[in-house]
Amino acid sequence: MPRYFFHLIDGSDIRDEVGEQLPDFAAARRSALLILGEILNARSERFWQDGSVRVVVDCEGRTVIEVEARDMSPRPARLSVV
Repeated sequence: MPRYFFHLIDGSDIRDEVGEQLPDFAAARRSALLILGEILNARSERFWQDGSVRVVVDCEGRTVIEVEARDMSPRPARLSVV
């Protein structure tokens, strides 16, 4: 059974060093979406500050899946004092 590693990319870049054995690629895709949802729920304030979060999945040393949530809403303009 292949081992998949689910890395978090959101400015803190947390690498999964343990991974998870899953029966197939479809199971890894489902897990990637579930993990992304859990991250958005747990880190919602950080998401709205940073504007994006990504889960990168690798298997046997190569990236096989990337799922990303991105905030596309307009950002308030920053005022600069001259």
